[in-house]
Amino acid sequence: MRLSSYERGIAEALAGGYGYTPKAARELVVEYIMVVRRLGGYEQCGHYAELLDRAKRAGLTPSQWIQRIIEIEQGEARDRGIGEEQRHYLQTK
Repeated sequence: MRLSSYERGIAEALAGGYGYTPKAARELVVEYIMVVRRLGGYEQCGHYAELLDRAKRAGLTPSQWIQRIIEIEQGEARDRGIGEEQRHYLQTK
């Protein structure tokens, strides 16, 4: 699998700061690639390296992580926001 430069940066951060060999770091990024791509490249590579390391150590599989992301996104989609809550509150007074 071909990794983007950002994804390679995550692997480099894993190798440089978390004790992974370059090969093991790349394999971890590939294993969690769907999570990395779902989250998007908004954080520094080192931040995602830390998250991947924590997930691996905690036994959180990529599919479990993706499922949690989906649950959060669905919750956000159902959240009508504070404006709706304020309107409802004012209508009941």
